[in-house]
Amino acid sequence: MRENELIAAIRARIRDPQGVTGIGDDCCVWTPSGPTCLSIDTIVEGRHFTAQATPAQVGRKAAGAALSDLAAMGAIAKGAVVAITCPSRWDGLAIMEGLIAELQRHQCPLLGGDTTVGDTLSLTVTVWGEAAHGRFLYRSGGKPGDLLVVTGPLGGSLASGRHLAPEPRFAEGAWLAGHPAVRACMDLSDGLAADAEKLARASGGGCLLLPTQIPVHPDVPEISDPIAAAMQDGEDYELLAAIAPEHWPNVQLAWPFDNPLCVVGWLIEQNEMQMEDHRGRVVPLAFRGYEHE
Repeated sequence: MRENELIAAIRARIRDPQGVTGIGDDCCVWTPSGPTCLSIDTIVEGRHFTAQATPAQVGRKAAGAALSDLAAMGAIAKGAVVAITCPSRWDGLAIMEGLIAELQRHQCPLLGGDTTVGDTLSLTVTVWGEAAHGRFLYRSGGKPGDLLVVTGPLGGSLASGRHLAPEPRFAEGAWLAGHPAVRACMDLSDGLAADAEKLARASGGGCLLLPTQIPVHPDVPEISDPIAAAMQDGEDYELLAAIAPEHWPNVQLAWPFDNPLCVVGWLIEQNEMQMEDHRGRVVPLAFRGYEHE
């Protein structure tokens, strides 16, 4: 399909929200109703997915991974633009159908983008949102002593193919943003070991993780080390939050979702990454998450 034909097919597939100008002009136009957060995410063939993935899976992954960043901020999705570089061996329209379906599932309109032909399939998705409860959750709000909690089980995403179907935790993120005891949050895309360090550093300190308390996803293969998988597999897209410890019982009791919040460690004042080993000793963190080269 030629570029102009692809654009026309996408334009026919979507409708602009009232008061918004989308595909067809040089820019999309919308009027924010308050503070707006933006995020951009790129996925590339051979690094984030393989040729064995279906076009629809590629589109869903691109949208879901980008939307997960909004969920981590406690935001409501308001719009997206997409740039796709598509080789002739891929069905560009089928990819965009998968992407649009995922955006629509989260009430996020596609308002523009760019299409090009290239040797490697890649998609770059920019999304923006507004605060669900009047404030955004940042990585930098944590304080020493805050409990680190996760919203669901971790590990096994690549082995199971779950990495192709990210599930943005919009409802959970909005709930966390609406509770004053929650001080910081981020989504888990690079593995708990890596992402806990990011949140801790942003909050001005370090953390101590409790590997034996980490909930392990049933997708982790039986032959794997379950703790290592939960720590460093990545692409779980659950949320990691820092919660004031004195309010933890109330937060735990009020949490309305099926997967319970699980304490996986806490923030510390020292600029160190630590863990509790199987003997209960505090030692340097022995795991690493995924790092982009």
